[in-house]
Amino acid sequence: MQTPIQFSDLQKFDDSLDQAQAEDMISTAWARAGQAAPCLRDNATELGAADLEIVKDVMRSAILRWAERGSGAVVQRTAGEYGETLARIDDSGNLFRPQEIRDLRSVCGNVRKRGRASTISTIPTPTTVVPTVHPFLTGTEGDYPADAWGL
Repeated sequence: MQTPIQFSDLQKFDDSLDQAQAEDMISTAWARAGQAAPCLRDNATELGAADLEIVKDVMRSAILRWAERGSGAVVQRTAGEYGETLARIDDSGNLFRPQEIRDLRSVCGNVRKRGRASTISTIPTPTTVVPTVHPFLTGTEGDYPADAWGL
């Protein structure tokens, strides 16, 4: 599947975006969207119109937020003769918000799945030997192995 968003989709909302910068941001956002929702990486995935619009909206929101905050590396403030330089850390480097990741994954939930992995236990089932005679009451050993009681 190819990225559903183009530069023109972003330009409607922020006309100050540079096309080369926006295309790089789109490429990065698409790679991260594919990491969050693996079905988007599959070329055979065909999304319905509503699901495609959700993916477009999530990507557009994330890219516009990214463009607005810039690098977020340094903030300088001055007041009279005093000044300070602060390092800003926004969103701890995450492009998508948790709800946006859930939205992308829900789109993948609507895609028909080919099959699922399953697990088959290869551990043998424990066998217990039930004694027919209780050795403490009768004084006989009965017909069970000597190690059945762990003695």
